[in-house]
Formats: sequence, C-alpha cells, structure tokens
Amino acid sequence: MNEPASFQYLQYAVDDCVALITLNRPEVLNACNSATHREVQAVIERAELDDDVRVVVLTGAGRAFCSGSDLREVGQFKGVAARRYLKLDFTTKNRVATCSKPVVAALHGHVAGGGFELALACDIRLVADNVQFSLPEILLGTIPGSGGLQRLPQIVGLGIAKEWAFTGRRIGAEEAYRTGLANHVYPVDQLLAEAMTFARELANRTALSLALAKVALDPQPPAADGMIGIYHTLASQACHDDPMYAQQAGSYAKKKEAGSQR
Repeated sequence: MNEPASFQYLQYAVDDCVALITLNRPEVLNACNSATHREVQAVIERAELDDDVRVVVLTGAGRAFCSGSDLREVGQFKGVAARRYLKLDFTTKNRVATCSKPVVAALHGHVAGGGFELALACDIRLVADNVQFSLPEILLGTIPGSGGLQRLPQIVGLGIAKEWAFTGRRIGAEEAYRTGLANHVYPVDQLLAEAMTFARELANRTALSLALAKVALDPQPPAADGMIGIYHTLASQACHDDPMYAQQAGSYAKKKEAGSQR
C-alpha cells in the first residue's frame, strides 16, 4: 500500500488501484467540521487525478461512519456564516457525487444527517450489520441541506424517502437492504475487507467505461450554485436563524458527544 497522504481529519492510501479514504475524527463519531469538508473535497480531487486509482472506497474510523455536521461549530453559525457553511457542505457532497471514478461507501455504526447525505452521494453503499441510518434534522427544526432530499428518492422511492425525512427515525441494515439503500450487508468485522474486494473487482473495468456509465446513470447531479443548492442554502439559513434551532442543536450536540465517549 502506498504511503498515506497527510491530512488532519482524513487518512488516505492507495492499494491495487483502489484509494481508501477514511474519515478520522472518531472522538466525535467522525462529525464533519468546515476543515473536514475542505479535506474531503481535496482528497477526492487527489484520487481523481491519480492515474493509479480506478475506484474510491470511503469509510469512517472508530464506531461510526459519520454522525453528520459538527454541531459544536455549525450550531453557532448564522447569517453569512451559515450560508457559507451550507454551500461548503453541499459542495462536498457534490464533489463526491461528480467524481469521475466510482465511489464505494463502507458504512457502519451511525450514518446520520450529513453523514447519510454523504453516503447518498456515493455510487455504491455496502453496510455492516450494525449500521444505523437517520435524517434527524427534522427533530432539530431544519431539513437535510446538502442534496440528500434529492438523491434519496432516486434510490428508495419518494414515499419511503418522505417517511424517513419527516420522522427522522433510524433505519437498520435489514430495512436499508430491503429498500435498496444498501447494496450488500456484511458482519461489521468483515465490512472493510469486503468493500476493498468489491472495489478491486470494479477496478478491473476500464476507467473510461466506468466514468461514462456513471455519467449516463446520473447526468445532472444538483449543483451548489443551481436552483436546488440555492434553495437549500436559503431554507437551511431560515431554519438555523430560528432561536429554537440553536436550542435543539445544542441539546443534540451534547447527546452526540456523550454517545461518542461511551
């Protein structure tokens, strides 16, 4: 395996034509702050430009894939700062979705909020038997704001997507597989090995055919500067400016922090 590139909140290595990207903030269940978003965008760019990489695997260190945005940071944003973060978040998911190489998500533990949206931006979702998906934004008085509400119905259907977005409830591995959200389910201790095996099999295809198939299947992903991106920026800012959001986000952040320390 090649020497890992240096990032503060990620690990990156290439082995046998597969780039392995690991979100590496296990102490906060890999919650994403602004710096993490910038690193994800940079590492996808790096993998895309590397001719030795045919397929990307995205996973998380520790007990979870990603618990969403770091509310200790995001919960304080208002006005211009909130709009900037929301655009940054949307751009991260778009950068993953528009990577010219297939992105395989290896998901375990909590896949919540923005973490769920990040998983939806990937092409394939392989999950552990302990996975817990959720879109808890509705419980905080806001909505998922980085493309998840557009991508989820394409995968599971509009009715199921509405139920999950309206209730904020958790979805386990069996339901995720049954509804098409998960492509395959594995025991948690076998997940990463299975994901790397799957990715190496894809890497046997030509880079051009993979790229063309990806574009044909999803020719118009929502853009951060397009109508959907602008709508979500304004809608999320309106929700974040509600005093109730700061209260709910603060409470939720404390629960997440307590959970990450167990």
